[in-house]
Amino acid sequence: MKIHHLNCGSLCPLSHPLLNRAIPQLDKFNLVCHCLLIESTSGLILVDTGMGLDDVKNHERYFSNFRFKQIARPKLDIEETAFMQITRMGFNPKDVKHIIATHFDSDHIGGLADFPWAKVHLLKDEWEAALNPKRFREKARYNKIRWEQNRDVEAYETQGDIWEGFKRVQNLKDIDPSIYLVSLPGHTRGHAGVLIENEANIFMAGDAFIQEVQLGENKVPLPISLYSRMTNEDSHEAENTIKKIKALRETRSELSIFCSHDLNQFNKMVNRK
Repeated sequence: MKIHHLNCGSLCPLSHPLLNRAIPQLDKFNLVCHCLLIESTSGLILVDTGMGLDDVKNHERYFSNFRFKQIARPKLDIEETAFMQITRMGFNPKDVKHIIATHFDSDHIGGLADFPWAKVHLLKDEWEAALNPKRFREKARYNKIRWEQNRDVEAYETQGDIWEGFKRVQNLKDIDPSIYLVSLPGHTRGHAGVLIENEANIFMAGDAFIQEVQLGENKVPLPISLYSRMTNEDSHEAENTIKKIKALRETRSELSIFCSHDLNQFNKMVNRK
């Protein structure tokens, strides 16, 4: 197994001259969409897709999510899409057989439509939230246009496998058994992390946190706190998930834990590779 770390979308959240003047840290608050491309015996596997070709080509399609446009302010560069990066690396995009989704926010599955032949894996709670959104925030974040071309979807229930205090799913269909979906609720109803327990030994926590500073003991900077409040579905559950990730980092120091948007963590993982 070989793992590549890709930035499939640069974000500059809340970056507006008036806000930057009031909160200077915002000017340096740049994010990535950290995705994984895994070379495996079952073909290429993408963990999240970041922005898609259609997002870049048709800004109105992407910016129909007005709330996300204003909060995240994506760069939308076609060269950052997973499809283009995979092609530049010398792979055939058709060899992407599986996509594992941490959750169905648009900056994580914008590229699903670029791989309509791939099997999509996610937690059942997230799939149900996407199909039947309940609260206002859920109705604003999910748009079926992003997944309606993907007919092969595998949604998993967490059925009693407990790992370090987290519920997880073993044996994803047709995928290497060292790869697990781990339930990390709070950011969305069925938000998940992806654990790879082999020589790589990594835990991608999705949007359970957005900057590594949230795992420390110091006070979280205001821009990060604001961004989390505006994007988390259930703030109480999100805080509980962060506490469990903090404990995990203490007990499993050999495990590389990173989120989807921290630029520094992304650079570290690229260099580590």
